[in-house]
Amino acid sequence: MKVLPLTLLIAAALTAGGCSGIDKNEGPRPAVRIVDERAPNQRLNLDTVVILDKSLQDRKSGKLAVENSGARRTASGTVEAYAVIRNRTDYPLQIEGRTQFFDAMGIPLGAPSQWQRLYLDPQSINGYRELSTGTAEVAHYYIEIREGR
Repeated sequence: MKVLPLTLLIAAALTAGGCSGIDKNEGPRPAVRIVDERAPNQRLNLDTVVILDKSLQDRKSGKLAVENSGARRTASGTVEAYAVIRNRTDYPLQIEGRTQFFDAMGIPLGAPSQWQRLYLDPQSINGYRELSTGTAEVAHYYIEIREGR
């Protein structure tokens, strides 16, 4: 009589102990905020141009400067995001740009555009432009610039 209750007790302990094969790390988890003093603005700043490569954005010897940027609605209702980029070097540069469009709540509207190559003569400026595919829902843009690959 005492053997049966002991067997049930062992089986119950094994089941409760995680032998069921369910991974406890599976499923949704809360997000983790990254704190890094090198990046005081950890948030995504919309309606801006970001230079991704450190070699292009160094403040002392930076190769590029963003002279102007913005967005405007076209006659067809799409949004054109643009950036005016200055080559601060004495040699030509190849850079690439792409744009992500967002709705009024800051939610991405589709994938980013394809990388677009831009050529900059020494000590010159050139413009980058991208059109959205959507119309009324587009409210924000985010332009990324990197060195040509």
